[in-house]
Amino acid sequence: MKITLHPYRLEFIFPFRIAHGVRTHTDAVFVELELDGVIAFGEATLPPYLPYTQQSTLGCLRQIDVSHLDARFTTGQVLASLPTTIEPPALAALDMALWTLEAKVKDTTVPALLGIAGEDHSIRTYTIAVCDREEMKDRLAFGKEKGFTTFKLKLNGKDDERMVSDFRSMSDAPFAVDANQAWTDMEYAARLSQILAGQGCLLIEQPFHRSDIVLTQKLRDITTLPIIADEACQGIHDIGRIAGAFDGINIKLQKCGGLLTAKALADQAKSQKMKLLIGCMSESAIGCTAAEALSPLCQWNDLDGRYLVREVPFKN
Repeated sequence: MKITLHPYRLEFIFPFRIAHGVRTHTDAVFVELELDGVIAFGEATLPPYLPYTQQSTLGCLRQIDVSHLDARFTTGQVLASLPTTIEPPALAALDMALWTLEAKVKDTTVPALLGIAGEDHSIRTYTIAVCDREEMKDRLAFGKEKGFTTFKLKLNGKDDERMVSDFRSMSDAPFAVDANQAWTDMEYAARLSQILAGQGCLLIEQPFHRSDIVLTQKLRDITTLPIIADEACQGIHDIGRIAGAFDGINIKLQKCGGLLTAKALADQAKSQKMKLLIGCMSESAIGCTAAEALSPLCQWNDLDGRYLVREVPFKN
C-alpha cells in the first residue's frame, strides 16, 4: 500500500462567521491511499480555533508506515497498531481513507464493515453563519437550491434575536441553532430559548462554555428544546460528565479521530439515552461522505460542509 499526503486550503463559498470569529478558508490535509490500483481518500480539516495545524498533522501522518499492507488488511487491525499519540484530525483522515479503501477492495460498503444497518431517517440541515439580512437572503436561497428544507443558524450571543427574526421573515422552515459556547448569562439563555421554542426551533447546540455544566443543566431544566453538546463532548470519556446536562451530542470525525471511535462514541451515548447529531468541521465531500456512514444512527445530520466550501480536486 502507498500513502500520499496532500496539504490543501479549503475556500469557503461565503465568509463563515461564528462566535469564534470569521474565516474565509480552512487548512486541510488529504490522505491518499493506493493498493493495487485502487485509490481512496481521507481528510483532516484544521480550523484555527483548534490546536492542530497542517504541520502537526503532516508530522503525525509521516510516521505511519503502510507499505507492508496488502489486500488482506483490515482497518480495525491497522488502527489498533497506530501510535496512541496521533492527533485526532490526522487519525480521522487515515481512518476514513482505510475504511473507504477496504470497502472498495472487498466490494462492500463502509456501513457494512462497521456493522451499521437500517435506513437513514435523520433530519438534514444547512448551516447559515452569522450574517446580515442581505447575506442571509443569499445563503438561504443557496441552501434551498441545494435541496435543503431545514437549516441551522449560527449564533454569537449578540445578534441572536436578529438572526432568528431575519430568518423567520424569509422562511417558515424548521431550524436549529448553534451558539458555539457564546452564551454566558442564564437570564439571556432562558429568554432566548423561550423565543426559539415559539419560533419552531428544533434544538440548541452548545449554548454555554464547554466546562459550564451547571448552567447547561439549568437551561435544560427549563426548556423543552433538546440541548446538544459539541465542544463539551470530544470523546467517550466526556459522556459520563455531560449526560445529565445535555440531551445529545454532536459527533464529528475530526474531534474523535475517525469512524471507528465515532461508532463507539455513538454506542456509548445511546446507552445513556442521548440523541445523536452527526456533524463536520466544514469538510469537503471526502470527509462528509465518510461521516455519512454513521447517519442511520442519528436523529440529525449536519454534514453540509461540501456545500460550504468550494470544490476540491479529490474524489472517492
